[in-house]
Amino acid sequence: MVSQAHVRTVLRGIHIAAGIFLVGYVYKFHSDANTTGVAQKVVIPAIAVSGLWLWQQGRLVRWIRRVPGQTSQQPTHTAK
Repeated sequence: MVSQAHVRTVLRGIHIAAGIFLVGYVYKFHSDANTTGVAQKVVIPAIAVSGLWLWQQGRLVRWIRRVPGQTSQQPTHTAK
């Protein structure tokens, strides 16, 4: 099984590489039709998904692991 540290390192690399491509697109390749399609359909969604995953990884993992239909078991406090 892959460690969480390795997963985060790979996601950071993807995020940074996609960001570098996007910066190059904005400043140099804007007129190329092929680059425009790649930037709009691949790079921008990759940056968004990897950024959200890096930001909210703990919450997303808990949400994915939760059993459907099961509610959280938080203790209820009653006044005595």
